[in-house]
Amino acid sequence: MKSQSSIEFLILLGILSLIFSILINYPGGYLFYSDKLKIENQYKDICNQVKEEIENALEIGPFYNRTFYLPPGNYNVSINNYEIKVIYSNGEKICFIPANVSSNLKKGKNTIIYNESGLFIW
Repeated sequence: MKSQSSIEFLILLGILSLIFSILINYPGGYLFYSDKLKIENQYKDICNQVKEEIENALEIGPFYNRTFYLPPGNYNVSINNYEIKVIYSNGEKICFIPANVSSNLKKGKNTIIYNESGLFIW
């Protein structure tokens, strides 16, 4: 009788250990996913910032001149064929714009000018 209760105790201890290890590891996966979402949202915000600058220039009209700044980081921003591409190490984010502009933006200071000749960003 004593040996049977010790075997049952070991089985119960094994099952509880398995459940405990699953519960410990589950939040780690969530934290990794959460960090990945934060990084993706950061680059999506950069894409939206450039998109809003272009839309503001088109909405205000000719004689628009504004300087905007992009944050430092490990990414590249290019504008071509009605789309903005923010390319970073784990992928890319794309935003669509209502104007056909071609430019490669740099981190830091960028200038957008809309005049009689068209829309220019450098």
